[in-house]
Amino acid sequence: MKHSVDRILTTHAGSLPRPEDLTRMMWDAIDGKPPDQTQFRARIKSAVAEMVGKQTEAGVDVISDGEMSKFGFSNYVVQRYSGFGKPAGFVATDLGDFPEVVQKIFANEGGAHLRLPNVEGPIELKDPDAVRRDIENLKAALGNRDPDTAFIPAVTPGQMLFNFPNLYYKTDEEYLEAAAKAIAYEYRAIIDAGFNLQLDAPDLPMHSHSFAGNTGTKSVREHVPAAIEAMNEAIKGLPPEKIRLHLCWGNYAGPHHHDIELKELINPVLKTKAGFLYVEAANPRHEHEWEVWQQTRLPAGKGLIVGVIDVLTNHVEHPRLVAQRLERFANLIGKENVLAGTDCGFGTFVGWSGCDPKVAWLKLKSMSDGAAIASEELWSKKKRGKVRATGPARRAGTARAAAKRSRTLRRAKPAKRAKQAKRTKRR
Repeated sequence: MKHSVDRILTTHAGSLPRPEDLTRMMWDAIDGKPPDQTQFRARIKSAVAEMVGKQTEAGVDVISDGEMSKFGFSNYVVQRYSGFGKPAGFVATDLGDFPEVVQKIFANEGGAHLRLPNVEGPIELKDPDAVRRDIENLKAALGNRDPDTAFIPAVTPGQMLFNFPNLYYKTDEEYLEAAAKAIAYEYRAIIDAGFNLQLDAPDLPMHSHSFAGNTGTKSVREHVPAAIEAMNEAIKGLPPEKIRLHLCWGNYAGPHHHDIELKELINPVLKTKAGFLYVEAANPRHEHEWEVWQQTRLPAGKGLIVGVIDVLTNHVEHPRLVAQRLERFANLIGKENVLAGTDCGFGTFVGWSGCDPKVAWLKLKSMSDGAAIASEELWSKKKRGKVRATGPARRAGTARAAAKRSRTLRRAKPAKRAKQAKRTKRR
């Protein structure tokens, strides 16, 4: 996936609102009334084409298939892999004192069809053709468009452990190893087809305040390093520049006052082999975390996808606000390293979303317009003069200048050296 060479590129987190008729088909399948497979697959294919057209119209640069074939961003694995059993419950501690909010979020048809089962047997690939169909559908919808301008999301081993509790393997490490081995097939197929791979890993921030089954919450130290290690093993040998890692604190409209802060997990997360990191930066609980990049250096070669659109509200962000958010990050880590995105998806699970489907498209258009404004501002500065760096970039520049003065002083003749030393001392 390309960096922002001459303007801020735009993307999003993958899932998009599914057409109503496709949603009904999927709900029927979840309820044990599977639709005619020929009609179902044909509708998925046409829905992907619709999503590609709408994303292009909204001005999105790096697009997806909208996850049209999936019942959810993570639980699609239940249809493609073996080992899953009875449903497990899900707990988010920030919702504990707000039963009315729980009702608003989950007491609807979408919530009623949200299933997260336990793992009760070996995790193994059972439908190798499923990802192939996703690839063929997206390629058909793209036509002659470069597949490097598109991505397909996939769940991570750590997210599987987080969503689908371990009732089979002796240890969680064995679970992660088996999940990584199974899901690696999907990762490689996506990249071999020329697409970019998005690794969805809400577990990394979420496990500290939520859990499935009876696993309980886990600290960063207890979960994140092992999850990153399993993920790195699954993507071993794949080109980092084709991989983006998405962090999410839970795509539900709760208070989120128990969310861990980005600064508490950024160091272990940066050990990912993925070439792009994707963070929330628009919702009111995490927008302030641009400050993390004042103290944290983005590793050389990596890019940062910044969430500039909140997907849990029907307010449409003004393009100027989007531009301000992007410029803030660009001035800290370099404009070429920043891409614009949404905080999370617009269709995390089928028929379940915090934003009206029609509003979602307005938000994506506003994101594109805001990125254009930011690009004009950031790239036109080149003509007006250098941008004043801040954070780590400014400190690095100051250090380089001091080193250069020191070298000049050592090479100077004695009289000139004394004069320069006196000038340096005054500084």
